[in-house]
Amino acid sequence: MARIVILGAGPAGAVAGFHLARSGHAVTIIERAEFPRVKVCGEFISPAATGLLEEVVGPAELLGAGARRVDRFTIECGDRELSWPLPTPAWALSRAELDPLLLAKAVGAGATIVQPANVTGVEYGEDRVAVVARDRFEADLVVHADGSGRHDPAGPTPNDPRLIGHKCHLRLPPDVSAALVGVRMRVGAGSYLGTIAVERGLATCALVAHKALISRFRSDADAMVREMWPTFDPAWRASDWKSCGVPRSRYITPGDARSFRIGNAAAAVDPVGGEGIGLAIWSATAFSGSLNRGLRGSPGGVVERRVLDEVGRGLKRAYRRRLRTRLPACRLAAETCMRPALVRAIWPLLSRPGVSIGPWYRLTGKPA
Repeated sequence: MARIVILGAGPAGAVAGFHLARSGHAVTIIERAEFPRVKVCGEFISPAATGLLEEVVGPAELLGAGARRVDRFTIECGDRELSWPLPTPAWALSRAELDPLLLAKAVGAGATIVQPANVTGVEYGEDRVAVVARDRFEADLVVHADGSGRHDPAGPTPNDPRLIGHKCHLRLPPDVSAALVGVRMRVGAGSYLGTIAVERGLATCALVAHKALISRFRSDADAMVREMWPTFDPAWRASDWKSCGVPRSRYITPGDARSFRIGNAAAAVDPVGGEGIGLAIWSATAFSGSLNRGLRGSPGGVVERRVLDEVGRGLKRAYRRRLRTRLPACRLAAETCMRPALVRAIWPLLSRPGVSIGPWYRLTGKPA
């Protein structure tokens, strides 16, 4: 049994906490925010991780929480639109519902939650780490699942200096809501917009925009949305806009053998790929399994640095395989979606009979 402190109780931290606590480890999860909370997130759960999610929360329970099945993708550029069925359906559920649901599973498996509590420092020693929050928590290792890894010696996940992400929830009129089937992506000059129906009649509206565009519109997100969606009415907003940086990074090797990074703290692909929650769930599952296998050979339950080194190397290899096509495919798609002229130029190819979304699914790791 290992003593493990997890920083962050989002999908990565909660799923890791669930698997590790269920395996008998002493797990403490520290989260600075109170739940439920609104996060800047597209709230699309990739088919690449739906099976892993359903190992923690079954489909019936997801549906009971209001999760929606997503089976169609539509792209809109000006007055043109194209739509395809998704080869494999996804889930959609707001973070305000998903995060507490996953955290409850971790606590039910035996994890301890300290919330709200702000971590002020992590001290790394030869045979243990100490996390300073409300109290001092000593552990054999620390898992950074806070979206940034700011307390890891390797430093935080970098944001793209050109981009800002925005998110709000909408309550759409019946005619507009009926037309929102699956995921709808709108292309704009220096921006792209994704909308998806979630629970309780709400829809997620997620916008990624260049800072130059934000400056031109004087940070008026409603005006930026209307640029791509002329019929958009700000009165539809059921919540205020929230904004944050857009992380972009290959895998970041942790700065200490007793430090591990998962989710966006380890690597981040462009939001257009819809892989954020999926990578969080996958990395939490992969890390937990790898750690359990590594510790089986430790004498007397001692958590040796050499074992942790091997677990870290294995996770690095797994991440690099996972990101090999995801990173460039999502980067290319994001840059294309912010160039309407380019989208119009390739439109004849996209609209040819027989063209499907299958190749995109394969490149971004989704089962096609």
